Amino acid sequence: MTASSTRMRPQTQRTRGSLRIVGGLLVALLAVWVLFASIHIVSPSQGELQTRSDAVASLAPQAHRLPLAEQLVAEDVADTLVISYFPDDVSRGGSGAADDPVPVSNYSESSGGGEGIKCFTPEEAATIGEAYSISDMVAAESWDSLTVVTDEYHAFRTRFIFDQCLGDEVDVNVVFSDRDLNVGQWGYHLVYENAAFLKAALQTAVRC
Repeated sequence: MTASSTRMRPQTQRTRGSLRIVGGLLVALLAVWVLFASIHIVSPSQGELQTRSDAVASLAPQAHRLPLAEQLVAEDVADTLVISYFPDDVSRGGSGAADDPVPVSNYSESSGGGEGIKCFTPEEAATIGEAYSISDMVAAESWDSLTVVTDEYHAFRTRFIFDQCLGDEVDVNVVFSDRDLNVGQWGYHLVYENAAFLKAALQTAVRC
């Protein structure tokens, strides 16, 4: 064995040791983040349900979200209802009855939705796409405050995206509808929302 190879072996061992330390730190940081995010996904803070806003925006899909948005408008939280929807999207209706779905297209102004209702389909089928569309609407209408309605498991990511994309000029209040989800459904949403939040962090860093 040569002297040079003898010197290289401790260097290689130190390099491997450093990589193991860095890898361990990254795994620990990821574990802490997943724990932090999971807590906020499962148990997010509810927004202000009675705070007055310039508009109430209900994010798609609407089955369990639009009834709460309609209730808030009926309780004079806002005069304008903004509805994000895609083809075949339905709402459970004001009663929330599972056997009484209402096509969301019925609410659009072109379908006789009525005054004070603004419907749109975002160009990008994602929460950030909805945030972009609503941001344009906020600027056009000179709104200063907005109440956004979503589901409980989606509230944490929604707050982050809207805060990043709408900035400090608009007071964004995120509220969510109550739903009874089983363990399997919560497990799915935990995995999905953790991955989706990392994607949202990258998207908003570049695009908002």
